Amino acid sequence: MKKIAFIIITAATVVLPLLMQADWGKQSFTSTLNVDSDHITKLKFSIANTSHYKTTRNHKKIQELLDYMNTKEYEKIKGEPANLPMSGSMIYLYENKKVDYIVVFGGKILVSQQFYEVKKTPIDMNDLKVFFRSVE
Repeated sequence: MKKIAFIIITAATVVLPLLMQADWGKQSFTSTLNVDSDHITKLKFSIANTSHYKTTRNHKKIQELLDYMNTKEYEKIKGEPANLPMSGSMIYLYENKKVDYIVVFGGKILVSQQFYEVKKTPIDMNDLKVFFRSVE
């Protein structure tokens, strides 16, 4: 009986730290969406601190933004973050009658009522401004 307890404790001591180090919660951008990224028909977009929106139905432009957002890794935040900037860039993705909204804060994003932390490199707001200017 003591041998079995010793083996279980030893195995748990070795396995648990390995499980804690695993990246279970990391996701791609498109996996955080409720809309199907292959069927997005319209994108509506505004930059932080502006109330001006630009809209495009150009599939190449929509895919360009999705490709950029997919270069990042996202980890779901349990609850709500303690500190967020007062403004963020707004993105609406339309798939026929379904809509996803995204608020980009740089290091964190809100995707349809769920917060995610952007792992490794945050979203560069200057890249979003360049994209915003390129949308007709």
